[in-house]
Parts: sequence; structure tokens; C-alpha cells
Amino acid sequence: MPASDIEILKVRSDEYLEEAEHLVEKKKWDLALIAIHQHCELLLKYYALKLNGTYPRTHSFRELIKLLVKHEPRLNALIKDESHLLRLSRIEDAYISARYFPVRAKEEDVLPLLRFTKEVFDEQLSGL
Repeated sequence: MPASDIEILKVRSDEYLEEAEHLVEKKKWDLALIAIHQHCELLLKYYALKLNGTYPRTHSFRELIKLLVKHEPRLNALIKDESHLLRLSRIEDAYISARYFPVRAKEEDVLPLLRFTKEVFDEQLSGL
């Protein structure tokens, strides 16, 4: 796959993060959670594709992180640290809930997950 095609995933991931921040400003909490999830998933798939030439057809953050750990063991902290794993699980669960169930997210649900995504998740993945 050409590098330019791979980079599309990174660009889309970045755009989803920007959209999440914009949606937070508009207080559209459910949509912000979906955008956060899409950012995380596409970023993981971008690095998997970049490092492996492919990625599994999964939405599981844990499965994608385990694949990346083979190339960068420090990423293991994302799934071994209980608080990190809890936040990643909350992002996955929130995505499913926002799409398929009649539940509403609140500011206090979204802001910590957005902060975690930017300060921990993205930081751990940077430099791969």
C-alpha cells in the first residue's frame, strides 16, 4: 500500500480529534464521544498498517494495542495500567452506547476521556 494511502488514516484520525474538540465546545457530548473513539481507532490502525503493512479487522483497542506492543513494548502500559485500560474501555463502551442505545453522555463523561486521549493515549503512540 502506498505511503500516501496509509497517511489518509492519520489525517482522518487527526480530523476526528479536531471534530471531538469542536463538538465539546458545542456541548454535543454523544457526538464528541463517537469522534474520540474514531480518532483512537484510526490512530491505532494507522500505526498497525504502517508497522505491519496490514491491520486486523477489529474495533477492539486492546487487540490493536497488543499488535503494536510487538513493535513497541512501552505501549503495553496502555493495557497493563488499570486506569488507562479503564478509560480505553469507557471510550469503547461510550461509542457503542452513543450509537445504539438511548443513553446520553454528559460533560463529566466526555472531558476526562478527551483529556486522556490527548495527554496519555496520543502521547504514548507518538514517535512510533
